[in-house]
Amino acid sequence: MMFFLSLMFAFPLHVYGENHSASKGEYVLIVSTYISSAPWSNELIESVQKIVLRHDKISIFIEHLNMLLVEDAAQFDKIKQTLFSKYAACPPKAVVMLGNPMLLLRDDIKEQWGDVPMIVCAEMDFIAPDSNYILSKPVIEEQRIPLSNLMDKYNMTVLQTRMFPQENIELLERMVPDLKKVILIGDGRYFNQQLDYDMRRLITAQYPNLEYDFLSATELSLDDLVERLNEVEASQTGVLFSSWSSKSNVIGNTVLDANSFRIIGNISLPIFALKYAVMPNSGLIGGYIFDRDKFFSKLQHVIDIAITYIQTGQDDFAEVRNIPCYIPEEAVPTFDYPSLLMKGFSVSSFPSNSVFLNRPVNFFERNKYVLIWGILLLAALLVYIYVHQRNRIVSLRELDEVRRRQLETDRELISLFENMPVFYMKAKFMRDDAGSPDDIAICRMNGRFINHFVGATYENNQRGSELLGDDFKLFLPYLKLVDEERKPITFTQYISKSDIYIYAVMTPATQEEHVDIYCVDATDLYYTQRKLDETNRKLGLVLDVANIVPWHWDLRKQTILCEMNRPDKEADGIPVMAERRMEVPETMYFSKIHKEDRERVHQAWRELIEGRTSKIYEEYRIINRTAFGFRLDWVEVRAAVESRDEKGLPLSLIGSSHVITDRKRMESELITTKEKAEESNRLKSAFLANMSHEIRTPLNAIVGFSGLLNSTEEEEEREEYVRIIENNNTLLLQLIGDILDLSKIEAGTFEFVEAPVDVNTLMEDVIRVQQMRADAKNIKIEFRDHLPECCILTDRNRLSQILTNFLTNAIKFTENGSITVGYTSQKDMLRFYVTDTGCGIQREKQADIFERFVKLNNFAQGTGLGLSICKTIVNKMGGEIGVDSEPGKGSTFWFVIPDRKAVIPEKPVVEHELQAVSKSDITVLVAEDNDSNFKFFESILRKDYRLLHAWNGAEAVEMFKMHRPHIVLMDINMPVMDGYEATSEIRKISADVPILAVTAYAYASDEQRILNYGFDDYASKPVNPNLLRSKILDLLATRLVML
Repeated sequence: MMFFLSLMFAFPLHVYGENHSASKGEYVLIVSTYISSAPWSNELIESVQKIVLRHDKISIFIEHLNMLLVEDAAQFDKIKQTLFSKYAACPPKAVVMLGNPMLLLRDDIKEQWGDVPMIVCAEMDFIAPDSNYILSKPVIEEQRIPLSNLMDKYNMTVLQTRMFPQENIELLERMVPDLKKVILIGDGRYFNQQLDYDMRRLITAQYPNLEYDFLSATELSLDDLVERLNEVEASQTGVLFSSWSSKSNVIGNTVLDANSFRIIGNISLPIFALKYAVMPNSGLIGGYIFDRDKFFSKLQHVIDIAITYIQTGQDDFAEVRNIPCYIPEEAVPTFDYPSLLMKGFSVSSFPSNSVFLNRPVNFFERNKYVLIWGILLLAALLVYIYVHQRNRIVSLRELDEVRRRQLETDRELISLFENMPVFYMKAKFMRDDAGSPDDIAICRMNGRFINHFVGATYENNQRGSELLGDDFKLFLPYLKLVDEERKPITFTQYISKSDIYIYAVMTPATQEEHVDIYCVDATDLYYTQRKLDETNRKLGLVLDVANIVPWHWDLRKQTILCEMNRPDKEADGIPVMAERRMEVPETMYFSKIHKEDRERVHQAWRELIEGRTSKIYEEYRIINRTAFGFRLDWVEVRAAVESRDEKGLPLSLIGSSHVITDRKRMESELITTKEKAEESNRLKSAFLANMSHEIRTPLNAIVGFSGLLNSTEEEEEREEYVRIIENNNTLLLQLIGDILDLSKIEAGTFEFVEAPVDVNTLMEDVIRVQQMRADAKNIKIEFRDHLPECCILTDRNRLSQILTNFLTNAIKFTENGSITVGYTSQKDMLRFYVTDTGCGIQREKQADIFERFVKLNNFAQGTGLGLSICKTIVNKMGGEIGVDSEPGKGSTFWFVIPDRKAVIPEKPVVEHELQAVSKSDITVLVAEDNDSNFKFFESILRKDYRLLHAWNGAEAVEMFKMHRPHIVLMDINMPVMDGYEATSEIRKISADVPILAVTAYAYASDEQRILNYGFDDYASKPVNPNLLRSKILDLLATRLVML
């Protein structure tokens, strides 16, 4: 349940931009360690938003990963997988990472999104092992790696939101003279555990006389923390606050609250803050923090560089790694003025360079020049009065006293009238010719009314329409209503001039033809109500999108009431959630439950109603009627008791229903996929075991009989040993070829090189080679059905590979009888077949033999890959493959491929001037960098030719210039100069000398490349001695006349 909630709260997407799915446009992604309500991350996010929104066509996407809910690496891997799949279609152009744990994503960001700029805002200037972030454990000094060390590997720059433990401890000693104990308040997040570790070591080393305690949200509830702090001796204890995110359980769900600091800050004990984000309006006094102006200026600089690079349309990313890391060096003492006064501190007790937030400007500072001039004028006036009216003072004293008392009374009444928390206006009706009010003459207003609605333009007896402008039109209908009904009315109205909502009361005045208007500022109330409506709307939308239906079960009425919120018409541009209810008898509801689930569901409800469980969670099937018949759906239901009677018996239940048909289908598909994967793993394991056997078997024969060759003297026996070694060499090469083909298929490099192919010639060549194998078992291969002439465009090697595999299997499994090969034309396709009289294949196994690693006879030699590879080849050619077989009667393997007509171009006949030379004088230049390979060539050719040896391509070119050999054997891969380059250089010297490439090429394209580079022919490694001799003789015969 905890992991589900972690995923649910890990991805509440907040988007600034045009596309919620991030499928289009350029955007910056912010990835935060914390929840969406965390003050520290919100301050940074708001700053990034202001910076980015100054640029056109750049969006912002925000992801809060809630690392406090992550308990192990598996949970984080699932969160990470969800994050990267969400933005796979259109990766961000820059990533802002908030908090050290977000560095866990650095390798995945580089791998999946490339060298995207990473802007890291972190509390610590070093990186810890991954497990420390996931498990929230501090890292010791020896394991800390500076973040600046990562900038070469990653396109990253770092801005540290550094905390200053030592400076704040010194501040506590200044503010608490009898300090004996330091308390740190923090939650379970990684940086608090690291801060606790560092402070504990700091106090032990530099402040041995101080005690230290760490109050953590992992061990204390908010109430426990408040109780502990209320018991602290304030005169001897200094408290530092970092952060407090607490977990709570809401209807079975784990919810994080990051705003408890406001409760903590308002207890009587003075608490100092390590971060600016928790200071305003929280009751926390403040402390030494980093210079925010410098930090946010640096942040703006970095983001502007990244965005400018995006907007210029560069294909690569901005190199933010070249921007030096910002590590704050100096701390700024910053305090909240109202909080320090509330906790009994004076400004003078703080450091002289302190910054005080929310400090009001007093009356004398604001009006000192006016007061000075006023005092001077008053003094002058007093002198004048004293000089010119000294004789009247006595006679006026009594009158002045009376006036003073009257003025004081008037002043009190005026002060009450002007300062009461109500806007007041008295006005006289002005009527049109019909006697209906169409305006008012304003008689009197209090100060609040003037300040909010009028300003400095007020004059006595002004018309309401002149004074209030367009807003007066809003009042006029209510004025007419008061005049008609002669009784008070109330209403709520928006006033554009003051940008406020008012709650107004209009009532007829005691004076005839006058009206009194009283107003109260209801803006906060209005917006609170709007937020409540918006919250309800969003909740309804979430339930609608999630297809969750809340319901209420009245056990007394035996009815179930379903509440279905759906978006309805808009009000003020905001969709209103229309609440629709459907009430059904409980018997009708239970009748829809599938009969196989009904008893289990009844039992679950009984256990809930009888109190044997506090809540239930069930999944069952229900039968719904649709326009097309009946449909079976899966439903997930959660329920708990809502209310009980005085005896404790349930009166009603409350819960939700969620249709999970698609999820159940996916679960079934996943189980099927898992079973297939397990079967594939089993086949692969069997394949590896079989490969070990299949490879070791020919190797055993090759190694064994190679050793016996030196110990036997019988020529016939030696020839038998050689034949066995050659046969096993052939088998081993076939095994390796199959494995290489499989690896090419897996890697997507399985090549097809199409060219005109004479099908009859190819068939005859394949049959001729395979007949030698069949002769060992006295089996005749017959080439039966074929066209007189057939030339198609296809890959000769792949077509030969399929036919060779079919014939090899036919020979292997046929003991008596014959093998028939042929092909026929079928419309635009050619159908090839190989029919044998072997053991046959059971019908239920015929579909399996074309799958990988499948062998019907585990004791027969082979990899179980040949037919699978053939199937891949045929599918790539656009054809189809299959088998017709009966046990005991033999099998017919067949395939069809497109009949794409082609013409084989005639090869130009190159005539060379024949040179007469004695056979013993023929010189062969062998370019080979491997000594063993050269000795192999030497053993084959030294009896017939004079040999020269070059160790690399450059040496081969020089030796060719000196000795002018009659033929060159050229290895392809050599140091200094490879075979291709060496051949090009030799061709500049002689265009006629035959050059034979010796290569272990793996792709069909290499064959064409060899011929294009000026080679006359090639021999593939491992080299067949007889074939090599034959190719050399053929090439020499076109250039030489041997005497």
